[in-house]
Amino acid sequence: MLTQSTSPAEGRRTIELVALTGFMGSGKSSVGGALAALLGWKFLDLDYIIETREKRRIPELFSAHGEEKFREMETEALRALLREAERPFVLATGGGTFIRQDNAALLRAHGALVIFLEASTETLAKRCCDGMAGNEQSARPLARDREAFLRLYEQRLPFYRSAELTFDSDRKSPEEAAREIEAVLRASAHLSVRQ
Repeated sequence: MLTQSTSPAEGRRTIELVALTGFMGSGKSSVGGALAALLGWKFLDLDYIIETREKRRIPELFSAHGEEKFREMETEALRALLREAERPFVLATGGGTFIRQDNAALLRAHGALVIFLEASTETLAKRCCDGMAGNEQSARPLARDREAFLRLYEQRLPFYRSAELTFDSDRKSPEEAAREIEAVLRASAHLSVRQ
């Protein structure tokens, strides 16, 4: 299943970085943390890193600067993280990270195995939109309007589907999804061991 960048001697790709992509509510952070624990790797969350760098929450950044400026901050944070972070690690990207061509290129240039966590629109909306209508303090600025949320998902889906692997995270616990990913990775790739 993982055939790119394989070592001729082993016929298996060496993986030191797994990047999870997917829409809001797909489970990137929770599955990512569980997967990192199973692999014995470090776990990093890009949204948390941005908030730490900027000393403001994501909704505040969206409100103060708009989405385009936020995306520029996100790309800069991703570039710095990929340059500086000690490997191996699992990275939870933001829901819009992989949509930008610059970010997808950065991840691929740094040898990331990009995995799309897919869930049904019903599940995504339930996790993100229910009870948030009109909530200006929402932790998910793009989830305040359910119809716009679903349209955005449809726009982003082709980008997510360009990831190397896709796993269903619908109606599964983060631990169940992480175990499925771990099993495929251990069977298909050479995984770096944390020093």
